[in-house]
Amino acid sequence: ALTKINNNTLSAVTALPASIPTGRVLQVVRNYVPNTSLIESTSTSFTASGIQASITPSASGNLILVDYICGLSQAVDSGTGDAIKARMYQKIGTGSMAAMSGSNEFQIAYVYDLGNEAFSPMVFNGSYTSTNTDTLIFEPYFLSQSGGNVRFTYSKTSYSLTLTEIAQ
Repeated sequence: ALTKINNNTLSAVTALPASIPTGRVLQVVRNYVPNTSLIESTSTSFTASGIQASITPSASGNLILVDYICGLSQAVDSGTGDAIKARMYQKIGTGSMAAMSGSNEFQIAYVYDLGNEAFSPMVFNGSYTSTNTDTLIFEPYFLSQSGGNVRFTYSKTSYSLTLTEIAQ
């Protein structure tokens, strides 16, 4: 049977019902790729990795945990030394993609090649407190310190970007 709703206005959710205790996991979104291809660049400006996850908070004020891990990245031997730097970016609603507040160029990683092709995993564990219920998109960005070839993901490794909403 269908129920007719006789309410002419709907408003945004600004708080959770009292029956939902703080600390409870409300939702988890995960972008997992078990067998990657190379994501590489020679750009000396932060470049989008193409690895994204999005979440729409249930209420303003909730905590969003942002976790990224990649099994292997590489600063390729250029003969002169180079480094890969990475940080997390986010987009709030219709806004532009921007570095997460408080981030710096070493936020996720700094892998320096001393002439022997440096390999390293990449790990990021951060958080964001929602200010409204606009959709959030998170994406790691990376750059090459000196313009040599760097690989944000190495082929045949895995990565995951996981977003977890926690009731506050």
